[in-house]
Amino acid sequence: MNPLDIAVSVLIPAYNEEESIAKTVEAIRQHAAGVRELEIIVINDGSTDRTGEIARTLPVTLIEHEINTGYGSGLKDGLQAARHEYILIADADGTYPLEDIPKLLADAPGYAMVVGARTGAIVKVPPLRKPGKWIITRLAEYLSQRKIPDLNSGFRVFRKDVALRFLSLYPDGFSFTTTITLAMLTNHYKVKFIPINYHRRVGKSSIKPLRDFTNFTILIIRICAYFKPLNVFVPPALALLFVGIAKGAVDYTGCVDPGARGHLGMLSIALAMTGVQMLFIGLLADLIDRRMKL
Repeated sequence: MNPLDIAVSVLIPAYNEEESIAKTVEAIRQHAAGVRELEIIVINDGSTDRTGEIARTLPVTLIEHEINTGYGSGLKDGLQAARHEYILIADADGTYPLEDIPKLLADAPGYAMVVGARTGAIVKVPPLRKPGKWIITRLAEYLSQRKIPDLNSGFRVFRKDVALRFLSLYPDGFSFTTTITLAMLTNHYKVKFIPINYHRRVGKSSIKPLRDFTNFTILIIRICAYFKPLNVFVPPALALLFVGIAKGAVDYTGCVDPGARGHLGMLSIALAMTGVQMLFIGLLADLIDRRMKL
């Protein structure tokens, strides 16, 4: 089969992207021209500039939100409206190398998702985002037990039927890409990461680093607790249990306070019991997860 002999729906979420929306659509039409069928869906997410006006003149299917509901909200609407078997998402801000669309689509038939990982020779990530991005990625790798070159790239292609299985989990904000990455990896779908470049955006970003870092962290823990509960609960449970037992041994032997020899302190008991309870919560969550997959 020709690598591009597939039907593709392209989703472009846009919020105040009047400077780049037309160029983005033209670039996608050019670089995805080899596919069997192509559908381009622009989601105008309550833009206050001329984004919607410009999009109405373009050869696309336009979804319009009266107010700004969020990046993920737009993608969810586009995903449900898409007609084709493969979904390609790309931002309208000029950051992603749309000339690499054929590279992503070429591998699409063999994988549930192909991600354009921002690990190429040119990666223009704002310095303020780098520490948070590194911490979030390491946390996601630890909890999912998988190597993740790029957790939340907004340039990827995936199978529509697989993505729809996790529709209820996708948030309305920027965490859509983080969620779909973790959902597929923790459910053992085949995911491939392809190195790409990443350019400075056109226009102003709507990302708020501190707020989004907090939201991403909570989301990663929640998703992994949903799909891989033992990875979330067992390590802290064992740590609490170990500290409680160690504290109890110190108390009982009277190493620190000879007058307390032969007695266990309430702190050591509380730590150990909390560890045991957390361990059982993890085991119960894992049992429920396994039963739901039967």
